[in-house]
Amino acid sequence: MDKRRVPLYERLPEIYWIKDEEQRPPGQLRSYLALVEQSLGAVHENIEALYDDLFIETCDAWVIPYIGDLLGTSHLSGDPWTSRADVADTIALRRRKGTLAGIERLTYNLTRWGVHCVELRENLVWNHHLNHQRPDAGGDPPYGLTSVTRFTPVRGGTVVLRDPAVLSLLGTPFDPFAHVTDVRPPGFGNVRYNLPNLAIFLWRLRDYRVRASQPLSGGVHATGMTTPGSATFAARFDVHPLGEPVSLFNTYRFDPDTEPPRVTQVDETPGPIPRARLLEGSEAGNPEVYLAVDPYDPTGGVLASLDIADVGLQLHLPEPEFAGEIWPGLDPEVWSIRGANLCAWEGGLQPPLQDREIVVDPDIGRIIVGVGSQPEGEALADHLLLTYTYGSVGSVGAHPGSRASAPEEWKGEPVVLKEVNFHQDPDGLRKALDDVHLFNAPVVIEIGDSMVHELDPGAVSGAVVEASHPNLTLNRTLIIRAAEGQRPIIALEQPLRFRPQKVEGSTSDEQEELDATISNLTVRLEGLLLTGEVDGPLVARAALHSLEIVECTLHPGGHRSLDGTRAPIRQSLNLKDSYGFANSNEEAAFKETPEVVLQRTVAGPLLIDRSYRLSLADSIIDAGKGVGDDAQDGFAVSSATDAAGEWGPHLEAEGITVFGRMRVENINGRGGIWVHALEVLDNQKGCIRFSYFCGEGDRLPQNLGCVHGTEAELRFVSEYFGNPAYGQLAHTADFRIKERGPNDDAMGAFGFLLEAHKWRNLQIRYREFMPVGVKPLLVPVT
Repeated sequence: MDKRRVPLYERLPEIYWIKDEEQRPPGQLRSYLALVEQSLGAVHENIEALYDDLFIETCDAWVIPYIGDLLGTSHLSGDPWTSRADVADTIALRRRKGTLAGIERLTYNLTRWGVHCVELRENLVWNHHLNHQRPDAGGDPPYGLTSVTRFTPVRGGTVVLRDPAVLSLLGTPFDPFAHVTDVRPPGFGNVRYNLPNLAIFLWRLRDYRVRASQPLSGGVHATGMTTPGSATFAARFDVHPLGEPVSLFNTYRFDPDTEPPRVTQVDETPGPIPRARLLEGSEAGNPEVYLAVDPYDPTGGVLASLDIADVGLQLHLPEPEFAGEIWPGLDPEVWSIRGANLCAWEGGLQPPLQDREIVVDPDIGRIIVGVGSQPEGEALADHLLLTYTYGSVGSVGAHPGSRASAPEEWKGEPVVLKEVNFHQDPDGLRKALDDVHLFNAPVVIEIGDSMVHELDPGAVSGAVVEASHPNLTLNRTLIIRAAEGQRPIIALEQPLRFRPQKVEGSTSDEQEELDATISNLTVRLEGLLLTGEVDGPLVARAALHSLEIVECTLHPGGHRSLDGTRAPIRQSLNLKDSYGFANSNEEAAFKETPEVVLQRTVAGPLLIDRSYRLSLADSIIDAGKGVGDDAQDGFAVSSATDAAGEWGPHLEAEGITVFGRMRVENINGRGGIWVHALEVLDNQKGCIRFSYFCGEGDRLPQNLGCVHGTEAELRFVSEYFGNPAYGQLAHTADFRIKERGPNDDAMGAFGFLLEAHKWRNLQIRYREFMPVGVKPLLVPVT
């Protein structure tokens, strides 16, 4: 496609084209005008940008404060999106100054977090005169109203203990009960019930939705119940495809563009699903805003036609066994819903499971479905799909978020695009990798689903066995990526090993050609979750120019099991100096210094020898060692040959969180958090800036603006992989860790979220928009 804005040469009369081709060498005029076209194109682009800069929606980021000056609003720094939204809504927010809806919209614009505002004076108890009691605020007696039942909280009354769904709201942002006055001074994260206080509850975790994923079946079991209406069989499922505990979240349904503005409602926030609210028969239960059920045709192949609801959890039941069984929506309803503790589901349920009943434990991500026959249970075990929502701090690791479309070319070469969809072919990934070494153009494999793809590298056609291990041989760059909104899981039966198809040439000319090919040979993984029951690392060989891992999760293990113990840690990379060549001539002919790049990735230990180069950006490297743990044998980054005695590669680090020891040859970087010792062999080179070191056992190069554990306390909300707040800095951590990193923001893997700027911007705007006398209390919920 010709992207030139001013094709001067094509506008010339044809006689000049003929004369230009007659010159020696030909095409001199074409080449000259090509240079002029670039300059004229830049001028045209600048002129078009001037028109875009007239509008806040399309202007460049540097123009935002100038448009703000025209509106008389003060300048803010941080995320350009929030600054743009703040200026765009300036007039609307000034019109609604002092209203709850206005404060919520302002807060969302500045943070993009979930938000709910509560006037705490409305939750204060009333001290009544004995002769003039007003539990009904002067109206009809409350218990005489048709809208009031014995489960309804009455202001000035006692707490309702009869309904778990109502009681579950106690102490939450939607607490309906009355509280005594709290005269203590406002404190961050604390709710002080008093007349001037306005509580602003914030959900900082982001909700991610996995679409049409197959849960891990726990089998179909006979219940032994014979009473009418009871389920004869129970189908058990772990929501997470790998059988790990997962906290189920609801989706956030706040729309800042709604007119008139609407305050966030209960059951519409991006937080964990309360188990008690799933009880369908409860007065205050509201399961339909958390869960939905609809059937689908498993023989249809493509599941793009699935009707995805707005709720946090949706069950897609296979037809024809469950044809037409939609919930909610049918009258009378086919299904019944309840929440329960399913940690020990083998022991049965109380009350007993009913036919067409769905029992959900949102705390650990387990589901039981009661059915009346074994064929129905087996159909669920084979074909049930789930769309579920979970929470995470931000886009570090593999998440089903927005993603750019597949590249049409790679480094100037057109690519070969292969699309994989598990619902069309469960073995599609392996087939896409077959004979990949025969292609003379870069290969892009895009996975368009969120299923588990089992892959045995030894079963790939064209794989070669070297040193008793299967290797994927490549002739051109290979890119394996997730499609927009998907998070595929690749379960490896053996570690991944990559090598060039050919390394050693028979002539000098052939060797030069091979060297040029290998110098561009790249394997790039995007948006994938790599796991597998493999002995050793997930990637054991990278004889390439570069291995790029972007927005992926190399399953590190270390998650908390149901019994409270920590799962074993799994190595992610183990790359040795020999590059895996069994032939000494090939090893000598391989001239590359492979570069390993991890960006916004969660990984386990990276054991890499010094003949590689390593680059880490906005990533978490987890060796299973938390703050205060003994990490003497817990190496997050070190040598693959001898982790304790040798040194890892040269490292470039930008915004990383490292749980475990790190031993590298030399280092440059900024914005890192080293929970345990960082040891650098050549500490006379390189520099680390605006970072945190544990202060015990460190061997550091020159550093600037850094803090040490001996003087600054480090705390995380969670140090366990798989928890929603994994890697999130706690608000009790030292302020220098949270605010003195690069760009005056947080250190660590999530510094790019600019949360410190968000907190400061909130304080600035609240001083301008808060009514006189009202005190805002910021209360993080997640």
